[in-house]
Amino acid sequence: MPSSTTRTTQFKIIFVLYSLLLGLLIGGLAAAFLALINLSTHLIWQVGYSHFNHPAYPLVIGLFGGILVGLMQRSWGPYPKTMHETLSEFKQTGAVAYQHQVGKNIIAALVVLACGASLGPEAALSAIVGGLITWLGDRLKLTAHQQTLFLNMGIGAMLATIFHAPFAGVGEAIEKTPLREHFKSHFNQMLLYILTTATGLLGFTLVNQLFPKESPFALHTPTIHWTLAVWPLLILALIVGFVFGNLFLKIEQWCQWLADTIHRPVLLAVIAGICLGACGLLSPYLLFSGEHYLLTFTKSGLDQSFGYLLLIGLGKTVLTNLIFAFGWRGGKIFPAIFASAAIGLSLAVLFPYTPGLLVATVVAVSCTIIVAQPYVTATLLLFLLPLQFFPIILIACIGTHKIQQLCIK
Repeated sequence: MPSSTTRTTQFKIIFVLYSLLLGLLIGGLAAAFLALINLSTHLIWQVGYSHFNHPAYPLVIGLFGGILVGLMQRSWGPYPKTMHETLSEFKQTGAVAYQHQVGKNIIAALVVLACGASLGPEAALSAIVGGLITWLGDRLKLTAHQQTLFLNMGIGAMLATIFHAPFAGVGEAIEKTPLREHFKSHFNQMLLYILTTATGLLGFTLVNQLFPKESPFALHTPTIHWTLAVWPLLILALIVGFVFGNLFLKIEQWCQWLADTIHRPVLLAVIAGICLGACGLLSPYLLFSGEHYLLTFTKSGLDQSFGYLLLIGLGKTVLTNLIFAFGWRGGKIFPAIFASAAIGLSLAVLFPYTPGLLVATVVAVSCTIIVAQPYVTATLLLFLLPLQFFPIILIACIGTHKIQQLCIK
C-alpha cells in the first residue's frame, strides 16, 4: 500500500500536469477568441466599409452598437464581467458562475469589441477562464486553495498570451501571497506559474497559426545616453506619468458618477456609441484597444505636434472610461498603455532628448497607478518596450506603487 509521502508526491505530479494542461487550454482559448474578434472587426470595418463607403460610417456603427449594448445591458445586466469582478466573485463565493454565463460574456464582448470600442479583451477572457476553472474544479474535486491557485495561474497565462508578455504570470505570482498548502516555497509557486504560462503561450501559438497574425507591437528607440541632461527629464517624466495615471483614475470616477446619475442603460449605451462613432470620425487611433495601432503610432509620433498627441492621449482616456461606465464593458489595460504612450510622446516632442526613455518612464508610472500591480505592469511592458529600458521600468513601477500607497495613507 503506498505511503502518505508517495501519495503526496503523486498528487503534486498530477496537480502540475493539470496546471500545464490548463495553460495549454487557456492559450488556445485566448487565440480562438481573439481570432473571432479580429474576424468580426474585419467584416465590420473593412468589408462593411468597402460596401458602404460613407464618411459617417463610424457613427452608424457606433449607434448600432450602442443599441445592441443597451438592450443586452437591460436584459442581462453588466456583461462582460471585468477581471476585478471575476476575482471578487471568486473570493466571496469560492467559484465563478459559468452556467448561462459564458455565452453572455462572449456575445457581449464580441459586440463591444467588434464595434470598435476603446477596450481590450482581457475582461471577457478572465470571466471565461474563471468559469472554466470552476467547471474543472467541480469535476476534479479540487479544494478552495487549489482552485484559487488555478485561477491566479490561469489569469496570469491569459495576460501573457494576449499581451505577448511571457513573464506576466510571474508578475501575478509575485503580487499574490503564496498558497503553501501543497507548495512549501514561493519559488515552487513561481515555477508553476512559469510552466503554466509556457504551455499557455504554446497553446496560443498553435491555435494562432490557423489565423492571420498581426506584427508584434514595439517601440523602436535609440540607445540611452546617460548624461547629466537625462536626469531632469527623467524626473519630469516621472511627474507627468504620476499626474496622468491619477488623472485617468479621476476621469474614471467622474464617468461612473455621471452614469450613476443618468441610470438608464439603453440611453447610456446609445450615448456612448454616438461618442465612439464621433471619435472615430476624428481619428482611428481613438477606436479599439490600440494594440494594432501602437507600432505605427509610435513610429510616427515624434513627427506629430504636441497638441495632437495630447489630444489623442486625453481623448483615449475620456472615451475609454466613458464608454465603460456607460455599459460598453471591457478591459482597460491596453487603452491605458496606448494613452500613456501618447502622453509620453507629447513630452518627448517638447524635449526630444532620449525620447524612448521618456515614453517608457511615463508609460510605466501611469500604468502602475492605473493597474495597481507594479510587477504585473513591469512584466507586461517587458517586451512592449526596448529591453534596455527594463531596469528603469521596474524601478519606476515599484517606486510609483510605494509612493501611491503613501499618498493614499
